[in-house]
Amino acid sequence: MQSETLEAEIAKLGNLGLSELRAFWADRLGKYPVLASTELTRRWLAWELQAAARGGLDTGTRRRLRQLALLTMSNAASDALSNSRVRPGTVLTREWAETTHRVVALECGFSWNGQTWSSLSEIALRITGTRWSGPRFFGLKRRKG
Repeated sequence: MQSETLEAEIAKLGNLGLSELRAFWADRLGKYPVLASTELTRRWLAWELQAAARGGLDTGTRRRLRQLALLTMSNAASDALSNSRVRPGTVLTREWAETTHRVVALECGFSWNGQTWSSLSEIALRITGTRWSGPRFFGLKRRKG
């Protein structure tokens, strides 16, 4: 496909609704993903048209993106699991350097010293000055082994 034809085809996408975009996708590229957003469908379709015409991402880039996606998903799952064990309203107490620290679990984060924090690990770092697993510092997880 020539560059002018590709640009004209992508420009046409701006005037199409969701059902028209899906029909266009099916006609030009075959099976389409089911997306509810017209704008996302339009952008993805434009990328797919360009990739079909110009070759898409190289193997190394695709591999790196897969690695990053897996890492992101595993970190998100890990964070969700560690934070889901603490119900909002739970008070966690830890004594450190002769000071008792109380942390209150909130719907979205934790309250300590009058501030809201997104993770227990951030609070543990502020208390100790060194990196800790926040759930382990507050006794929610035991060290493996």
